[in-house]
Amino acid sequence: MKRSDLDDRLKMLNNINLTEHEASESYKKILSKVNKAKKRKNDGAFFRGPINAIATIIVLLAGGWFLNDLLNSSSNQPGDQIPSLVEDEDNSIVDEKTKACVDSNVELSSISRSILVYFYFECLESEEHPYPFKAVLREVNSGERVESRIEYAVKQLIKGPTKEEIADGFNSIFNEETADLKHLIHSIELQDSGHLIVDFVDFSKVFPNGNSSAASFLMLETLNKTVSQFVEVETIEYRFDGSCEEFYGWIQRACTTHEADDYRTDLEESTTKELLLEKSEVVFNQLMAKEWEELANNINLERGLVYSPFSNVGDSDDLHFTKEEVRGFAEDKKLYSWSWDQSSAEFIATPNDFVENLLKTRYNYVYEYDEITYNDSDIGTMPNTIHDIYPNAIYVEYLDEPDRDSFEWHYYQAIRFVYEEIEDEWYLIAIVRGAYNP
Repeated sequence: MKRSDLDDRLKMLNNINLTEHEASESYKKILSKVNKAKKRKNDGAFFRGPINAIATIIVLLAGGWFLNDLLNSSSNQPGDQIPSLVEDEDNSIVDEKTKACVDSNVELSSISRSILVYFYFECLESEEHPYPFKAVLREVNSGERVESRIEYAVKQLIKGPTKEEIADGFNSIFNEETADLKHLIHSIELQDSGHLIVDFVDFSKVFPNGNSSAASFLMLETLNKTVSQFVEVETIEYRFDGSCEEFYGWIQRACTTHEADDYRTDLEESTTKELLLEKSEVVFNQLMAKEWEELANNINLERGLVYSPFSNVGDSDDLHFTKEEVRGFAEDKKLYSWSWDQSSAEFIATPNDFVENLLKTRYNYVYEYDEITYNDSDIGTMPNTIHDIYPNAIYVEYLDEPDRDSFEWHYYQAIRFVYEEIEDEWYLIAIVRGAYNP
């Protein structure tokens, strides 16, 4: 999978700003040259005016073309693509919402304390995708207790999809009207048996047609799919003001207990893959930006982090760091051995220099890491032992592989982010480098 595919899920605004800044500087230089040309005194005053005018037009045209090219390349940076609206012959906009939400991208932002939560909203049906619900993954800060995470998820669900999600075609019975309701939830109770009770304030009057069969189906589906993502939940019950009969009586049903397993079909392997791909994009950006404190939040306190210079993780040249050591890398002046070659020459550097001069660049080669693979790789001159050492792990690889026929082919390099699920949360346990070993 190409990084450009995944980068549609993230808006790398820093890259856009940088490119636009560079374009602006280039344009200023062009204008400066034009101004100097105007001030330059030459012989042959009779020809000077027309010639300078023509030269100025040529320079401005070239500058405009150059600026336009830069800005276009900026707008086409990975993650910056904006879905285009197609116009028909009558110039009316063709509705592309179905494809937008079916193929929707998930955005993550790095915060100091993150927990990933899915929210299920309706997505317009199509022949290719007959199921009207699709998950939106968000990163939230809601504490450790599962009850608090469930409560946060339900409260966010009640607010409905964001403006960006609505633009992508997501819809919900919960909307801006319910978002303004205060204290819509009395309580969230998760019993030892795994039975979850969500007790709402009676919101039946907010939905005049909410008790119709179609509306009630959509409401229960989005609620059940959202709370079923928590593995502690076995069964689900909803109430109005403490009464199960009141809630289900409103939608013309008997008091019902829902089985969470019936709603977990989207939360198996495909969901894990999506989650780790998205998580890896955050981790990758944190690593490249040397945001060590944020990166450390992805590390388990007891497991720490292993760094392996080559694919044969578990060898004696691995480096082992605690979570707190990684958190302090920004100020760490200690020299570590991050790599070596067959001549016994080592790459010894501080953590910051390691990122700048081994992961981001090597000699004059700048790494782009434009290819991403999931839990599989054959890059490297040494055997890949990730699954041998960590049989329960899943890794995501970021790869830069130059053309094999080029002079730079031996600069290929991979960064593998290795995760393990610990107490129902995926943690970064290792970073494994794959590279040519001359």
